[in-house]
Amino acid sequence: MIRSVRPLRALLAVLLVASAWPASGVAQSKPLRPYTLILDFVPTGEYIPHYTALEKGWYRDEGLDVKILRGQGSADTVKRIAAGQGEVGIADISALIAARANTDVKVKAIALWYRRPPHGIFVRADSPIKTPKELEGKKLAISPGNSHQILWPVFEKLSGLKPNSVTWVTMDAASMPPALIKGTTDAVPFFVVHEARIRKIARQQNADIRVLTAWADLGLDLSSTSLVARDDTIARDPDGLKAFLRATLKGADYAFRNRHFDEGVGSVLKHHPEVDADGALGAAQVAARFVYAEEVTSGKAAVGQFEPARLEKTRDLYTQVLELKRKVPLEELYTNDLLPEKK
Repeated sequence: MIRSVRPLRALLAVLLVASAWPASGVAQSKPLRPYTLILDFVPTGEYIPHYTALEKGWYRDEGLDVKILRGQGSADTVKRIAAGQGEVGIADISALIAARANTDVKVKAIALWYRRPPHGIFVRADSPIKTPKELEGKKLAISPGNSHQILWPVFEKLSGLKPNSVTWVTMDAASMPPALIKGTTDAVPFFVVHEARIRKIARQQNADIRVLTAWADLGLDLSSTSLVARDDTIARDPDGLKAFLRATLKGADYAFRNRHFDEGVGSVLKHHPEVDADGALGAAQVAARFVYAEEVTSGKAAVGQFEPARLEKTRDLYTQVLELKRKVPLEELYTNDLLPEKK
């Protein structure tokens, strides 16, 4: 007896249709596009919005298969983006301004992340150094391309430290805290978001650290860390960048504005189990204040939106202090046009 093949064909048709739908029940309208984000530093809690967007599937919802790579400093990230190693990077705006002015790197900021500079100087808790001026003649650890070194002339002017009076010891960023804790360097410049992480490392070795000064406390009221992309990517694929920013800022709202810090740290740990959870939590809580500064929480500016007057002030100061080759027009430095919300 020959069985009819129609039921089998019907079953296969159902299975094929079902396989075209992801587990969430939302149709995948087009293949995911590979998309690379290059950080400015090692993964930690300050990046939980990006990892939240990754784990929640918000990048995938925008058609992007995002890969997040660690960074080696802002200047290096700008170079890697310019070389086409990623679509989007995170870098301090000072590194972008310097690269654009001196070597005409075709990279532009597409969103402002930290609305104030998070730069700081750390010393051991038992260090005799009490003021920035006492750094004169001391050894400071630094990683290649680190924005602290790029901005050091600005710090010297703000703090009254004698120009060129410190000795830089170059090393990998991950080696900087141990160098301070062991006393092989006198101080390390780090973003203040890393205080909890570095303090925990120190206490595990029966030592402690303290923030000598936060640069913002010295009056450094400038635009800071930004998301950057190549000029040709902005011109050729604005929709891809808009999609990336929509998902990223959705992650920022969820993780930072709505304070889902623990969940966000969990998302980072899923991809980087070597990250210290306590340090990551502390970094996230501090970083949120830089992203959601007063002008954002009051509604004067949207998350990610550059304020031209502040960016102009930022550019002018860096151009003067860093003795850049030219004053870069603002339109070469940034665009607000890719943001999902503009005020």
